[in-house]
Amino acid sequence: MNLPPSVARVLNIPGIPMTIVLIAAVIVFQILNPIFLSADTLDNFMTNAAPMLLLTLAVAIVIIGGGIDLSVGTVAGLSAGTTMFALVGGAPLWLGIAVGALTGLVFGLVNGILVAVFRIDDFIATLATLNIAAGLLVVLSQATLLQGVTTPGFGAITRSNVLGVPIAFLVAAGLFLIAHLLLAKTVTGRRLYAIGVSSAASNVAGVSVPRIRLFTFVISGLLSGVAGVLLASRLGAVQAFLGIGYEFTAIAGAVVGGIALAGGVGNVWAAFIGGLFLLTVQQGLRLNNVDPVYFSIVTALAIVFGVIFDRQVRRVLLRGALARTAAALADRDVTTKEGAR
Repeated sequence: MNLPPSVARVLNIPGIPMTIVLIAAVIVFQILNPIFLSADTLDNFMTNAAPMLLLTLAVAIVIIGGGIDLSVGTVAGLSAGTTMFALVGGAPLWLGIAVGALTGLVFGLVNGILVAVFRIDDFIATLATLNIAAGLLVVLSQATLLQGVTTPGFGAITRSNVLGVPIAFLVAAGLFLIAHLLLAKTVTGRRLYAIGVSSAASNVAGVSVPRIRLFTFVISGLLSGVAGVLLASRLGAVQAFLGIGYEFTAIAGAVVGGIALAGGVGNVWAAFIGGLFLLTVQQGLRLNNVDPVYFSIVTALAIVFGVIFDRQVRRVLLRGALARTAAALADRDVTTKEGAR
């Protein structure tokens, strides 16, 4: 099956195949429940989606560099807890936000040092910090009631809109844009992709692999901290075990968006679409009163379908490109032979 060149060029843009799947999912859920695309539902969806999209971005950056970060969920939960702790204690808004973001940054730095300096496997290192962050949130929630914040403007972070779009979603989209520019337009971004393909070859080429890997974990931690601040603002209260399991949804969103777990392949905007797709499926299930027991099953099936569709489109595009190349070579050979005569 050879697609027209114009169609092939569009489908070859990162994220377009998953965008088609996302649009199809939206159409199906709108047919099943007409309120799916109502203004209130969309506002609520975008506000709720923002923290998870930031976690998807966090793991996507680390995975592109050939690593993995399992701690993003519980670090976001702890960051939400430290934000609430500071604000309940009377800290001004800016300081509460800074405490939450700094919590994530510190954990990202610890992850980076464990992986890049002490050469501990990133799976083991981030699994350890996952449990440390979860344990610290339990201790913090037992010591202080993490709710009842009266700081002016804190709730408005996730309740305010700009031109009808929630501020939290705009923050997430803006950070995705910055990450895209970083990875696509800077030397650091190109080195990150190179390390994801082969850290050994990158090291031989003179790239400081430990420094780049440290950088990715620090960025991941910072994004998790910001996600935690948004969670605290949206929920208005933080309880123990917040964030546990979020890392799996974030990783799944990145993979569905085309980020290769082997590293070195992927696009953050495609990860954005992958994350939106999973969150859209979950929203659709909730609005159609599907028993939460079946959420994980349906979500897993959606992940499999999305990945298969994306891979099939890539395979068709590759076949078409190979066929066009073969035809061009054949034409050149014919022209060369005729010229020789």
